[in-house]
Amino acid sequence: MTKARPFAAVLFPLLLFVSACADNAANNSTNTTAPPTTTTTAAAAASGHGADHQHGSTTREAVQPYPSVSVRILEDPSGGWLLNTVPTNYRLAPEKVSTSHVDGEGHMHLYIDGVKVLRLFGEWHQMPPLTAGTHEIRVELSTNDHATLTRDGTIVDHTVTLDVSPEQATIGAADTAEPPADTAEPPADTAGHNMDDSAMTQDGATASATPDHTIALDIVDGAPVGGHQRVTVSLNSTVAILASSNNAEEIHIHGYDILHSISANEQLQFSFTANIPGVFEIELEGSGRLLAQLTVS
Repeated sequence: MTKARPFAAVLFPLLLFVSACADNAANNSTNTTAPPTTTTTAAAAASGHGADHQHGSTTREAVQPYPSVSVRILEDPSGGWLLNTVPTNYRLAPEKVSTSHVDGEGHMHLYIDGVKVLRLFGEWHQMPPLTAGTHEIRVELSTNDHATLTRDGTIVDHTVTLDVSPEQATIGAADTAEPPADTAEPPADTAGHNMDDSAMTQDGATASATPDHTIALDIVDGAPVGGHQRVTVSLNSTVAILASSNNAEEIHIHGYDILHSISANEQLQFSFTANIPGVFEIELEGSGRLLAQLTVS
């Protein structure tokens, strides 16, 4: 992460100017080396900031020693890629997720082409399936309470681009395409978000389609009863979400970018076609609380 400093005025001591230049060089050092298959990008405007929901755009300023994160992508000999994300001056604390903020600790978020895909709690990860083409891979630091970490107002992140040839692609473009529409454009819900490909009802009503899988979410005081779930479903199957909450919330399925509101003490039900393979998080949009981890394969 690099932030431009103001031009040193003539009246500033020479020592201050030298110190500022040295600090800039240190900040740039983590972004100078990229693996052969990637190209480091420096422009924050091109890194997908704001392209996905940011849990209310909550940010938190970092304190010294300032943290940073570096990203490398290595080809996996067995196919696909390995993602190596290394934070500096920042402790990964998976056991503290969704708890109170503590300076210098938290987790990371992985964005692919501007869409949030996963939380990262370690340094090594298997990349989700990718189509042929150029993909933007961005990792940002997040605090225990899901605020985006910033330094002087700039997000602490690192972005690389990955060029995937047709021979290297781990998923075909046809596998990620939406199925042909055979109905009119779905209506928008009361929160202004587009509906998915099946009906959404509250007060115990049922969805119109018969799902292949049903994920039941019981939410009390902003947390899933029994902890978050790990669910595996088949590619192109129909998945229904059946949720209840004692408070008004928004449920977000990252990767599919499905967002629905649920009223207090009412039941929400909606379904969608799981036509994108990979691992996706189902969260409460406001707090970032993880409800379920969905694997589509």
